[in-house]
Formats: sequence, C-alpha cells, structure tokens
Amino acid sequence: MKIEKLSFYNKINSQPKKINFHSASDITLEYALKKHSKFLPKTILKRAHELLQRGFGKMPLWKAHNEVFKGLFGAKTLEEVKIEYSDFADVKDVQTLANNRSKAIKAILKIKPLKEFTLFYLKKLYSPISQDRLVEELGFTNRNLLAWLNKRLNIKKLSGSYIQLIKMSNEKENSRISELSRRAIYADADVQKYRLERAAEAHRTPEYRAKKRQEMKDYYARNPETARKTSLISKMTWDNCPEIKKALSDYTKSLDSYTRKIISNKLAGATLTPEEKRIAYGYYKKFWEQNPKLRKIYSERRLEVIEKLKKEA
Repeated sequence: MKIEKLSFYNKINSQPKKINFHSASDITLEYALKKHSKFLPKTILKRAHELLQRGFGKMPLWKAHNEVFKGLFGAKTLEEVKIEYSDFADVKDVQTLANNRSKAIKAILKIKPLKEFTLFYLKKLYSPISQDRLVEELGFTNRNLLAWLNKRLNIKKLSGSYIQLIKMSNEKENSRISELSRRAIYADADVQKYRLERAAEAHRTPEYRAKKRQEMKDYYARNPETARKTSLISKMTWDNCPEIKKALSDYTKSLDSYTRKIISNKLAGATLTPEEKRIAYGYYKKFWEQNPKLRKIYSERRLEVIEKLKKEA
C-alpha cells in the first residue's frame, strides 16, 4: 500500500508531538494505473501508454493529469476542446438552456454570462475541484444542481476517488492537510485521534479507509472506555441537531421501502449482509452530499460538545 497512515509519534494516552502525511511522491501515474485504474478518466487511460513511453510513469499523478489536460486549460473556445478531446465531443453549450427556469441557470447568471460559462465550468471540473467547493463557488444550493447540469450538458465529472488521489499526490496539499491536523489539538489524546481520523477520511484511498475502519473497531474493542466516550460525544451532538434530525427524517421518507427497512434494521442493531451494509453506507453518504451545510453544522456542534466535555473533566 503506497498511502501511508497518519503517524502518531506518541502512545495513545500521551500528548501528541507530530503528525505526518506521507508518500505524495509515491502516487504516480504508474501507481494509479496499476492500483486504481477504475477511478481514472477515460482520457487519462487512453493516453497512459503514451505518457509511460515518454517517461511520465514516475511523475506524480497531479502533474500527469495537468499534462493530459493542458489543452483544456489553455483553450480559448469550447470548440477547441471538442476537437482535441473526444470525451468532450458531445458536450453542449449551456446557452442551449438559456430559457430553462432551473435554479442552476439562475445561479450561473449571477457570476458569468452564459456564453462564457461552459468552457469555464469544464476547466473548473477538471482542475480538479471537489463537488462541495464547486457548489459553493457557483452559488448552487446543493449537489443535485451539479448533477442536473452535468446531465444536461453531457459532461462526465471526475470521480471523487480520483480527485482525492490527485490531492494526495501533491506535496503542498499533503502539507496543508498536515498543518490543519496539527492545529486541531485537544487535551484528550483519544478524542484527538478519533477527530483526526474522521477529518482526514476524504483524503484516503478506498483500501486505506477500509483498513482504518477495521483498526478503529479493533481499537475500541480493546478500549471500551474510549468507545463509551466517543459514543457519548456522538449522542450529545445528535441531540443538539434537531434541524438535521428533521432533514434526515424527511430524506428517509422519500426513499423506497426496502432501503427504509435496511436503515431501520441497522438502527435496531441487527446484523446486515454485505449488500445491506453497502446500501446503508450509501444512504448516509448521499444525505451528507446533498446537505453540505448541515454537515458543517454537525461538525461545529460536535466540536462544541468536545469542548464542553473537556471543561467538565
């Protein structure tokens, strides 16, 4: 496994000294092709062998990405992009949606003329940028508007896993994550470890996340007091989020009966099959993706609970 874990240079019950994110230089084009080809865009896959022959195999993935899409980033018109990249040949100009009453179109008109938007949007998507950040920059209310826009314009977005691989292959991005983590220091090392594990979740490969989830389960099994404390933090946070409870309830009611039954069984503590676990994971993942503002509120309330418990200790 090329992606190394957060390194704690201290025992779990002592004050942490240093936390590092490693191996950005190991996430090369060659590594990505070998280990995570299913996440790579078709344009990258099509040009992979050419890049390898030209000596780009050991190049960090983010540089290889920029090499492949430099024609897009330097383009002056959408037609130039369509000619150079077959994947974009069927992309429609947003001007075709000028008379549409979608909230997406209304938001776009506040930041750019429609005639300038499509090329601007393509460059943003492939820069690449996270979905949540793009929603914020475009002034959209949720990710559904992005999905609607991509479908109407025939644009294939980059997968979230690919975007995270690119970020992790960039030393500056690794340093930024590491610095943010170093600032998040709590008196309780166990709570800090849990918080850092959660905060860095998005910057990990699928294999790494699965491994860390199992490690956390094993750790809590060995440390029931820490498990109790973490459970208490989650319960207190949830009790302080009535608006999120209502939103989740409304979201659940909109789902099919099969999914609702799986979630009900999960909440009741029933053992789920691998397929049911996948559906349950997707249920929560989609809810948070559709409600980034609520996710931010939840994180803020959780920090408030942690601070309160720290003061009461």
